[in-house]
Amino acid sequence: MSKYDWKQLEKEYILSDYKSVSAFLKTKGIKRNGSVQQAVKGWNKKKVQKELKKSSKTIEKTIEKESEKEAQQIVNLRTIANDLALNVIKANSQLETYIVKNKKKTKTVKYNYKVSKPEEETITENEEIQMTNGIVDRQGLKMLASALKDLNDILTNKEDEDKTKINNVKEILVKIKEVADNDRN
Repeated sequence: MSKYDWKQLEKEYILSDYKSVSAFLKTKGIKRNGSVQQAVKGWNKKKVQKELKKSSKTIEKTIEKESEKEAQQIVNLRTIANDLALNVIKANSQLETYIVKNKKKTKTVKYNYKVSKPEEETITENEEIQMTNGIVDRQGLKMLASALKDLNDILTNKEDEDKTKINNVKEILVKIKEVADNDRN
């Protein structure tokens, strides 16, 4: 029997896509006998552990990416909420202010009496915008109150949802660890 580098072959098998040690040995041209059987003892178990570890890491990475995405969504939501809150404060201070627009159009026509038709026509528009104070805009006040309530609902529900998701993720990780620990023993 020729000498094989069993450590190298074991590493190659564990990292390969072969479903069994027998199939791996067959492709390498190694016939099974007592000494070969002794050399490959425990390879299947190591391959299973590697696969479990790989799937566990994949799940952890996936959860990490999802958590980062959700954290970014929370940050974005809070930024939008802050912007909305600032606009609500600004709008609240302007509930008594109204914009009044005055438009004035002037039409000038030059008439050509020789041909009995208008020769040139110009229209001049002047628009004047003024800010004035008056009574509080009730409709505007209702809209602001509604915006504040919606903002509060969004922030409250999102935080509760995130706590639930985080707890679910923790439970999944604990179960994965338990399965991996049981397979090692």
